[in-house]
Amino acid sequence: MDSSAAASVSAAPAGAGVTSVAVAMARALESARPDRMFHDPYAQGFVDAAKDVLEPGEWPSLEAWVDLFYSRGVVRTRFIDDYVCEAVAAGCRQVVILGAGLDARAFRLPVPDADVYEVDTPSVFGFKDAVLAAAGAQPTARSRTAVRADLREDFAARLAGHAFDPARPTAWVAEGVLPYLTGEQARKVVGDVGRLSAPGSRLVFEHSDKAGPDPRAKDAALSTPGADRISAMVRGGLGPEGRDWVASQGWSLHVTDRGELGARYGRPDKRLPGGQFVTATRV
Repeated sequence: MDSSAAASVSAAPAGAGVTSVAVAMARALESARPDRMFHDPYAQGFVDAAKDVLEPGEWPSLEAWVDLFYSRGVVRTRFIDDYVCEAVAAGCRQVVILGAGLDARAFRLPVPDADVYEVDTPSVFGFKDAVLAAAGAQPTARSRTAVRADLREDFAARLAGHAFDPARPTAWVAEGVLPYLTGEQARKVVGDVGRLSAPGSRLVFEHSDKAGPDPRAKDAALSTPGADRISAMVRGGLGPEGRDWVASQGWSLHVTDRGELGARYGRPDKRLPGGQFVTATRV
């Protein structure tokens, strides 16, 4: 990152937004591989900018997260990339990315017929938009709207304040964000999503049959200096019954095993196997 670009970035995203830098690190590493599953041309720029402004003590946490969760992160990215493209092709011309972090899908996926809404906190967008502007990024979507809202508050009202139309089918992305919410907060978010979803809308999220943080992830984090600072932010999200609860709210579910998908993609995860991706369709 050159000095003029770095000067425009005054602070890295705060709180759980710091984990989005770790996700960007994983995407940057994957994008540099000759056998890459996807290409995110902005990920390395986010990493470089964050390194200039993060506290030195934060960096070991991020590197430890990437070392432990690399396979999970890049498999999830590829799966959700495909999900978004397929949903748009099927008629979901609105895409809402909840807890968007440093997701750059609106700037890299071939979805010229889609209006993309990214929901996250002002601190995340303050960092993200400065980096994208410095890179000269232009949306590949028809439009991209930053909705500055905390998911723990009334994000639905903020979304309604833009051009979002609940009468149009929407593809919702909850990538890695629900576990950072309490059970009550996560159910309110998914409930609001259902209220704003026309028939045919879609939703993707992750699911685990285990209550609380994965004990293997917890043990690995505790053995890696700094990584526990990220794992401590996990609140549990929808919990082990969450998948069935979503189904009871008027969604038809399809479940994809993470381990099988990782092997298919050539990114098996021997350290942290397990988990599922759930794609839901509004009925």
